[in-house]
Amino acid sequence: MSRAIYFETVKALERQAAGVQTLSRYARSSAKREQVLTDLLAKTLEIVGADAGAVLLADEGAGVFEFAAVQWAGLNPTEASAREKALKLFRLKLNDGIIGQVHQTQEPVALPDVSKNAVFRKDMAEAVKYEIKNLLAVPIQTEDARLGVLELFNKTPKGTFSASDMGIAVALGYQMALVLDIHRSRNAAIELATKASSPAPAPGPSAAPPPAVLPTAAIELQEARRIARDAQAQLQETRQLLDTALQVQEEATRRAAALSEELTRAKAMAEAATPAQQMTRLLRSVEPIAFTLSVDQILKNFAELVGRLVNAQATQIFLWDERAEQFTLAHSTVSSSLNKGLVVAFKKGEGLAGFAGERMELVHVDDVTRDDHFSKSIDEVPGVLTKAVLAGPLAANGRLVGVLEVINRRDGESFTGEDGVSLAGMALLGAAALEKALTHRALADSARLTLAAISDLVDARSPAENGRAERMRQGVLALGEALTMKDRELKDLEWAALLYNVGKIALPAELFTKRGELSAKDRELLQSVPVVSGQILGPIPALGGVAKIVRHVQERWDGAGSPDRLAGVEIPAGARILAVVDLLENLLAGGPGRKPLPLEVALDEVEVCAEKQLDPAMVETLLRLARAHRLRALGRPR
Repeated sequence: MSRAIYFETVKALERQAAGVQTLSRYARSSAKREQVLTDLLAKTLEIVGADAGAVLLADEGAGVFEFAAVQWAGLNPTEASAREKALKLFRLKLNDGIIGQVHQTQEPVALPDVSKNAVFRKDMAEAVKYEIKNLLAVPIQTEDARLGVLELFNKTPKGTFSASDMGIAVALGYQMALVLDIHRSRNAAIELATKASSPAPAPGPSAAPPPAVLPTAAIELQEARRIARDAQAQLQETRQLLDTALQVQEEATRRAAALSEELTRAKAMAEAATPAQQMTRLLRSVEPIAFTLSVDQILKNFAELVGRLVNAQATQIFLWDERAEQFTLAHSTVSSSLNKGLVVAFKKGEGLAGFAGERMELVHVDDVTRDDHFSKSIDEVPGVLTKAVLAGPLAANGRLVGVLEVINRRDGESFTGEDGVSLAGMALLGAAALEKALTHRALADSARLTLAAISDLVDARSPAENGRAERMRQGVLALGEALTMKDRELKDLEWAALLYNVGKIALPAELFTKRGELSAKDRELLQSVPVVSGQILGPIPALGGVAKIVRHVQERWDGAGSPDRLAGVEIPAGARILAVVDLLENLLAGGPGRKPLPLEVALDEVEVCAEKQLDPAMVETLLRLARAHRLRALGRPR
């Protein structure tokens, strides 16, 4: 993730956290409701970035809105008071204008140009002599009550309200509703307690006992405390998100500084170092970007988390390919298409997912049969009849990363405005994590290619072994996957196949161009290669498992090998796999004084070595794969 994208993400979180923290303070305020709302609105204008705003509370009994608070950021108190009085003369019905629309649908609305909207009430703006260019209106509501609407005018310093502004405003509207609910509960509790403590007339002989008001007051107070605790919990959760984001940035900065320092030190010491020391330092410099983060794991965890959050039946994540200018399905919680090797790819504007990516905004459809953008090939998954869809862009600082799409609520209900807010918030965090991981994966791929090139460079000292490292890499991975090794073990095995001959860098170059029989000293030097390779790789923490595999590749199943005479399962599994594949590669490729063998002849030779030189189980699996033509990479091209 670039620094600009990272800090934009952190700033958005900081703005939301600041809002939640501010509003939670007002929840504890003993001031009157009107003053609290005025202060809340002023703070909201500052957090979201708006020139003016209003809080309108719904009077369901009278069927009208009440202007509970009005604020202008740049006006003096006298002029602001005059405009507020002019506004309060209007009697807005609960279905009037944009405010009524938001209150009725409980969905936020952003108008980048109010002049193009027929519902907008321009008469109010004209009455107070204030030009409104754009607006953002969000509901003030709790889970079980519609209280009113928060309306913000004219984005500052310039521009229009963004999706991020909407997400923050919705969150602040919800917090504002909690504050109002707390004040209502507290005032009701105080009123009931006051009535309970006032002297009551003496009851007559047949009078009924007085009503029990104190328990009701206690219940109201408990409810107010519960709401306050919920608000505090949400604040704590937001703070934790911020702490996590800052820790990620600090770790990235530390790693970058460490890498820069390591490369500088390596350059300064390069001339005095031995070839083996140079190789160790080169591999260590690649470590910080080659052995951390997993895009697939992030996709899986992210999809599952979002699915649980909005109670979705299915979740899909599509990644945007900038070069191909298309989306591709990267993860689905129910689809088997990825496992079957099928590719789901589409352009911007295609399907509801492509429409969300093109518009860079949330798309909410309750009935897909009535929406022309719906596409069965994109927005539907096997075994699930798509009825409702909620899709939103995954974007970091305006740059498209992909699209997040959820299909059908499990309870059969429609997706709510709160579901949309939750998805938008998760999309912000998920996009930041994915961009970092995708960037990291690209760098890790470059690191792997760099190490493969290093390995080829080492093999190039012996022309007969050109391309051997890559053939070995493909062979050991095929065998490791057939043996159901874990991802970390497969990664160690892959690096071991590329680097197990890296110790040759410490041997004389002329050794690899000799013709005829090798001397005893020459053979001794060649036998030392695994040990030297292990010594080169050992100092690098992330290559500890690789060094162990490389060191023991010449051990034998019967314990007669080198360097530590390990036997049976004492030999690391990776080393046993590497030894089996290495032997088959040697037989198929040939070498100095040895002609390449046909596949069946080579397999017979490998089978003879089982139980003495090689692990019988590894040999059995290798023979099965080779005869099923799944080891075509081994041997020189013929």
